[in-house]
Amino acid sequence: MIHLVCPNPALDRTLLVDGFEKNIPLRPSEVREYPGGKSFNVAYALKENGVEDYLIHTILGGPIGAYIQELNAQRGNPLALIESSQNTRTCNIYLDLQSRDTLLFYEKGLELDQSLLAAFTQQLESSLKEGDYLVFSGSLMKGMPDDYIKHFIETFPQVHTIVDTSGAALRAAFEARPSLIKINNEELKELYPDLDEKDPDQILAILKNRVPHEQMIVTMGAKGSLAKIGQRYFRVQSPKVETANSIASGDFYLGLLVKGICQGQQPEEYLRAATAFARANCLNYFPEVEPQQFQDSYQQVEVTELFV
Repeated sequence: MIHLVCPNPALDRTLLVDGFEKNIPLRPSEVREYPGGKSFNVAYALKENGVEDYLIHTILGGPIGAYIQELNAQRGNPLALIESSQNTRTCNIYLDLQSRDTLLFYEKGLELDQSLLAAFTQQLESSLKEGDYLVFSGSLMKGMPDDYIKHFIETFPQVHTIVDTSGAALRAAFEARPSLIKINNEELKELYPDLDEKDPDQILAILKNRVPHEQMIVTMGAKGSLAKIGQRYFRVQSPKVETANSIASGDFYLGLLVKGICQGQQPEEYLRAATAFARANCLNYFPEVEPQQFQDSYQQVEVTELFV
């Protein structure tokens, strides 16, 4: 079972606008609404690629929370739900079709008191079984202690914990040795302040000589990504695309990584697939990928093993 941790979900609304202008009504040409939060995006990537054995752990409340449950039911995602009296937040993404600029209006999440946190944590802990995969994606929500992820790594060593986070939570989790860490080059610099995060050679040297973990993947934006998988090292690159909207691409990348690792694929395969699915998402205004887009991107991704 794959457990996706999403205590701070949202109703995601993407609105397409033909040019941003001030002080006049802007009438979107199209609006779509989705269950939002990084884990819901990871779930989309899993489901679209044939994975059914996953569970989203989340907190929902109020009329927006009820609406998210309706939208989620249409997608067929299984939920482990804690209900709150507080209304779930809404995040609005405005995309200018002329300039391709975006305006992001993200409401703050619910107030996470000790009672709600305890209920969420207890439900998550009681769901875990030996051999399961536990996926933390995104920042911890306000009210969670910095060592929240570290607690799960240390308390459940028989569970494979996958971490994609930043800040103090990343530093604490890093010390606890999760099964895999997926971060970007700027987040790697948080762990190694002397790093020139724009230099792939320095990042590779960090992975080879200083990272104690068995598995770490560092994304570098347009420069691709570098991966340490056991004692093997990989560089992944793909041609640039004209981006329509890149939101959710990192989550889609994580979803294909999780799928590949759970199914015992070779690193070359899941690194290529993750990159291709994330790249294909950038072609669309909305966070969705067409099968042909994925296949076309898959053919263009290059994975090179580095013998260092």
